Amino acid sequence: MCSIFTGCGIMLFRLIILVAALMPARARAACTFAEQAEKSGKPAIAMMQYIYCAEEENDPEAQYKLGAMFYRGEGLKKPDYRRAAAFFSRAANNGYAPAQVKLGLLYWRGEGVAKNMKMAHKWLYLAQEPAETRWFYVVGSSFDKTAASMYSKINSVMKSAKGEKADADLPASVAGVLNDVIPSYKEVAEFQHEQLVEAGDEFLTPRGQSDLRKYLDALQPDVSPRFPPEMSYADKQNAMRVIKDWLSPVLLTPNNMNAAKVPVLGSLKRAIETP
Repeated sequence: MCSIFTGCGIMLFRLIILVAALMPARARAACTFAEQAEKSGKPAIAMMQYIYCAEEENDPEAQYKLGAMFYRGEGLKKPDYRRAAAFFSRAANNGYAPAQVKLGLLYWRGEGVAKNMKMAHKWLYLAQEPAETRWFYVVGSSFDKTAASMYSKINSVMKSAKGEKADADLPASVAGVLNDVIPSYKEVAEFQHEQLVEAGDEFLTPRGQSDLRKYLDALQPDVSPRFPPEMSYADKQNAMRVIKDWLSPVLLTPNNMNAAKVPVLGSLKRAIETP
């Protein structure tokens, strides 16, 4: 009988350790092999290898490429927009800008997902974020050359559809005094905070995690209300309280995400970037 204390058990234990050590290398090799298979016109093989790489390594680029293959219908009888959306979504949630663009466009068109302009705006906004607000994502600071133009287009569409007000869903008492709130403010801010906290939980000490949450809780929205001249001071104060409550969590921007000036952000950034 073979147990961990016998010769065969020890050999089996060593084999398990060896296989575990080789798994990351195998997944990386699968990514390279998938790219080669795709370029060689072997979509079925490429898809199988991309799936392995996407699952084992949680590789955003592999997830994105799978989404693109399903969207184009490579190796299939017809495009599969639903599966394309699923893989684009995984890569987008890992912070991969090209996937965020594609997912935003799927929501815009209603392909593979229910048409939702606010979700389209959310993903296109996130895709065009600068590197200063992308470094804590799983994939790091990625870039898509079409993101800025696509974001500009959806802003134009949403503004023309809603008139001058882009500050959708704000409480009626303050909806008319803000002109600098994006339609997907809450959705974007919630995603940013969730990703930043997850990164902190992975790379920071418990003390650092606490400091990170305190930093996020202390943030104030960067808005400039247009109060009517006849509005009383008390009413303005009440309106500001409503605005601050609604704009929580606060959108992360280069202005409040300066890792050189916020110690806990600097610590997190260094921890992420350390090999």
